[in-house]
Amino acid sequence: MKTSQLLLCVSVACSSTLAQGTTYTSRSDFNAALGASTTITFENLAPTDTGGMGAGAIMVSGVTFTNFEHQLFISSDSYLGTGHFLFNFDSSYPVGVFLPAGKTAFGADLSGGLGPNPSFNATLTFNLLGGQSLSYNFTGLQNAWTFFGATFAAPITSLVYDDGGQFFPGSHEEAFDNVTFGLAVPEPRCLLFVPLALLLLRIRRGR
Repeated sequence: MKTSQLLLCVSVACSSTLAQGTTYTSRSDFNAALGASTTITFENLAPTDTGGMGAGAIMVSGVTFTNFEHQLFISSDSYLGTGHFLFNFDSSYPVGVFLPAGKTAFGADLSGGLGPNPSFNATLTFNLLGGQSLSYNFTGLQNAWTFFGATFAAPITSLVYDDGGQFFPGSHEEAFDNVTFGLAVPEPRCLLFVPLALLLLRIRRGR
């Protein structure tokens, strides 16, 4: 096997390993997988009254949160036990998030759900540079935060957080806090392919 062919095999193996992304339900594990990162806490944004008109887009630190129905608010309600957070109030649509270019990691404290069921089944759909989309499901508790994060080999262009709410009557209640985005460090399991390839090359040249 030629050197170029072997390196191609290594590249394909790494791409296959990372294509599906790596998900995290622990913030500490997620943070350990990051290089440079930024965290949005929403504390510097003034609270907005849900009795009035919400926003269709809110931009913070280069990240844009969107909702088709203009139902985004900054809340300071204490029921979630934190300070300010971004809240999608009684909307027919979920929340879209657009990241700055080149970011390969996203994680946040997430909440949502509405109704008698104390839990909700949510979906995060990540859109990657190059056209690939990957969806992940998780179960959260109403009136509580659930952390979910993911890292990828390719940059994330955007994502959609859907708490499973209905279109009519609007019952999407997605909430975000401590939103972290940045660059993921290469996974150790992928880096192991490189010395293995070099070892195979040395063996082959020694014959």
